[in-house]
Amino acid sequence: MAPTNNPKKNLIRGAAWTIGTRWLIKGLGFINTVIMARLLMPEDYGIVAMGMLVVGLIQTFLDFGPGTALLRKAEVTRDEIDSAWTLGIIQGMGMGVMLLLTLPLALDYFNEPRLTFVLCSLAASVIFISFGNIGQVLARKAFIYTLDFKIAAISKIASVATTVSAGLILGDYRALVIGIIAGYTLPVFLSYLWHPYRPRWNTSKIGEIWAVTKWLMLANVGQFILRKGDEFAAGRIGTTAQFGLYNVGSDFGQMPVGEIGPAMLKALLPVLSSLEGNIERTNQAVIKTIAAVNTVIWPIGLGFMAIAAQATEIVLGSKWMDAVPFISLFALASVLQTTTAPANTLLILHGHTRSQSQIIWIEFASFVVAAITLVPGFHLVGLALARIFSSAVNSCVTLLYTKKICQLPITPILKTIVRPLAGSVAMYGLVMYLQGVIDAPVPRLAAAILSGAVFFMLWSLVSWHLIGRPEGLESTIMDKLTQRRMSGAKL
Repeated sequence: MAPTNNPKKNLIRGAAWTIGTRWLIKGLGFINTVIMARLLMPEDYGIVAMGMLVVGLIQTFLDFGPGTALLRKAEVTRDEIDSAWTLGIIQGMGMGVMLLLTLPLALDYFNEPRLTFVLCSLAASVIFISFGNIGQVLARKAFIYTLDFKIAAISKIASVATTVSAGLILGDYRALVIGIIAGYTLPVFLSYLWHPYRPRWNTSKIGEIWAVTKWLMLANVGQFILRKGDEFAAGRIGTTAQFGLYNVGSDFGQMPVGEIGPAMLKALLPVLSSLEGNIERTNQAVIKTIAAVNTVIWPIGLGFMAIAAQATEIVLGSKWMDAVPFISLFALASVLQTTTAPANTLLILHGHTRSQSQIIWIEFASFVVAAITLVPGFHLVGLALARIFSSAVNSCVTLLYTKKICQLPITPILKTIVRPLAGSVAMYGLVMYLQGVIDAPVPRLAAAILSGAVFFMLWSLVSWHLIGRPEGLESTIMDKLTQRRMSGAKL
């Protein structure tokens, strides 16, 4: 389906395609996790997670955001596009070299010699993937999301097949590394096969891109340290097996909201850039997006908290039950991290990346204070609690910054958050009650999910009517249903 000039339709279509892409990937990843969690031990996951932490840290210091620089502009030139691609290659090669140089430090910090294979393999991969076609960004800018969908789907299928095959043969952490490499490298070939753009080496606009994204890079550094700093601490505090439990618990707990929330926001930046500086329309689009995002993430996050134990046993197996506290806490943290995320996109749109960087570092400071306070008494659980606290601080500070800088009103935003929050808390209580009265595990889980979903949908519909049917996710769905009925009547 071709893109339109309607920002609302482009945002909905982009979110739908992106959610579909991410859920297909997560569906395949779910199958992969179910199989590999039974083939490998928490220790194997801990080793690979340590390697990915090092990769992520170096990436944030060398990620100059060339794709974001293109997306935030309404029109871009050939020189800007090619310079963004060139900058991506430079940062990829720098990452590969830095991974090899920091290998001795990583081995000493984590006290894990098996990291050598992991980091050397990933160093070669990050250099290779930097040569991917910038055409993927151009397709997204033009609201053409089918390319992302096809590339992500084929690459994930290849990654899962490779991981499971290697797991059956090797039976240890190397299978995970081989699968990661397969998932990294295949998109490079597919990006050139399925998009006609052929980038050329060009450095003429790198300075302009850097001027826009330098503060964004600093924000990304703070974001990574904040989001993964607890894992660096956990890798040092606990054993490799304990770190594996913490890491998998973090990933599994954040998975439901972490895959839906960002997907809903992926199309927001190009849509806002198409509004051509109309402050009122832009702010209204952000508020509506916050309303839609919160209507989705609160019931999913709190619902997953309620069924964390059952989901862990079914998906990961009984040997992973010690990860349940982490899964529950990170499910809540993921909601708080996404609550005001559309406001962050607004800061990027207006070029206030310095302010965004300041917000991230304020959040990081609050995390450090909370971790110092909580870890002595709660050990690794204290790190997860500190993440919850700092995520709440981020949401509050983001609203204050966007109100001051972008004239984004706070009161309408709070109103859009309170209603799904209240309904989700009530839903959580209902689900927990049902789990206490039903003994059989499978019927208990099924009843919890079904009752929670039905309750929240009824809550959303009734409360939406009571407050005057404002624009948001409910109004969008009702508009679509009305259009379908009218189309059916005409036929």
